[in-house]
Amino acid sequence: MSNKGKKVSIETGEAGKGSTEIPESANTEELEERALSVFSSDRNEDITALIFCLITTFLVLLFTKWL
Repeated sequence: MSNKGKKVSIETGEAGKGSTEIPESANTEELEERALSVFSSDRNEDITALIFCLITTFLVLLFTKWL
């Protein structure tokens, strides 16, 4: 028998809206690395946005005090 058609169901929880099916022969380590890289990218974007907000707030407070 061939395992090519066989699928594995993975529970993704509330954030993933239920479950998903992947082929049994899929490289799960590669899928995990891709998922973690997405979370890492979102975290970096959040930190960058926070830094820009803090700099902008500091500049606004600085110039409103001087003017």
